[in-house]
Amino acid sequence: MHTAKKDTDLPATPTTDRRSNSKYPRIIITRSASKHPTIRNRTFWAIGGGTTALLILILVTAIISCTTTSAPTTASTPGNTQAASTVAVPPHQTYNAALPPAPTGPVAHITLTVKEALISIAPGIAYHAWTFNGTVPGPILHVRQGQTIHFTLINEGTMPHSIDFHAAQTPWNVNYQPIPPGKSFSFTWTANYPGVFLYHCGAPTAIYHMANGMYGAIIVDPANGYAPAAKAYVLVQSEFYITRLSDGTYGMDLTKVNNATPDYVVFNGYANQYKDTPLTAKAGQRIRIFIVNAGPSEFSAFHVIGAIFSDAYADGNPANHTIGDQTVIVPPGGATMVELVIPQPGLYPFVTHSFVDVGKGALGLIQVTP
Repeated sequence: MHTAKKDTDLPATPTTDRRSNSKYPRIIITRSASKHPTIRNRTFWAIGGGTTALLILILVTAIISCTTTSAPTTASTPGNTQAASTVAVPPHQTYNAALPPAPTGPVAHITLTVKEALISIAPGIAYHAWTFNGTVPGPILHVRQGQTIHFTLINEGTMPHSIDFHAAQTPWNVNYQPIPPGKSFSFTWTANYPGVFLYHCGAPTAIYHMANGMYGAIIVDPANGYAPAAKAYVLVQSEFYITRLSDGTYGMDLTKVNNATPDYVVFNGYANQYKDTPLTAKAGQRIRIFIVNAGPSEFSAFHVIGAIFSDAYADGNPANHTIGDQTVIVPPGGATMVELVIPQPGLYPFVTHSFVDVGKGALGLIQVTP
């Protein structure tokens, strides 16, 4: 069951924000020499099987050391203007991957606010993003199966935006339509299915809104809950397609988006952030990881080096259970939940086994202590 409270200015059908005469002036359409338009937003690694444990350790250490993704040089950055940066790169704050508690009771209230923000996505890279609540990804949402969700979207951006909950069953033409700047829109839905799901902006053109940061994860606990786990983390894999602007900051490169050639592939919005600040657990503890692939285009092949997933659940649904997986495939727009118990202390890298993306920032560590 769902009900909607419409804003009186809400368009009845989707509208495009790619108009040269648009009343939303913060999108600039330009054309490069290749005649493909570019949006500018102002506001090992194959671990070869070694023959000895020592060789494997040396290889892993060397690979991790070499995957520090930093700012491209001016000479090599696509779309660069050869101008020095005049804008300070915002300090990066590690995205908290811990699963927050779900609200109790029959009703959950969720509000997301669209904000345009300058964020860091890698060392030295200040990027103009469109966000939910000011972060990429947006906040981790956590509810329970059977709860009624009262949702409100507030648009503080400069163009129309919308919401699309993959966990909801609700008419697209009623509740997923673009909301004009300065407006809000509310509707109600019921979390009927358990699991881990993507939410994202679906305003046209959806791929550009998603490539520019408008996505997040929502976890719906089964009615009787998941089995206890000592640690529960949420990872959202996504891509950034960048071009350097005249002030040294970066915006979205539409040609790269359309060609699916990302500069960065990351977990929770920043390249290699869990390499320097690992996820933690103790030896013998059950670790649960919810993985969402926001894409918009790359598949994820999620793998933890030195470990096996004792249990995996496609889309996080307890009915979709497999045992002993080495790698789980997560398509764009999809998700999975994995559980593992690591018996020995040490460092355990997690990656997408699509290795070309590891060098683009899709690497983190689980630090296991005694």
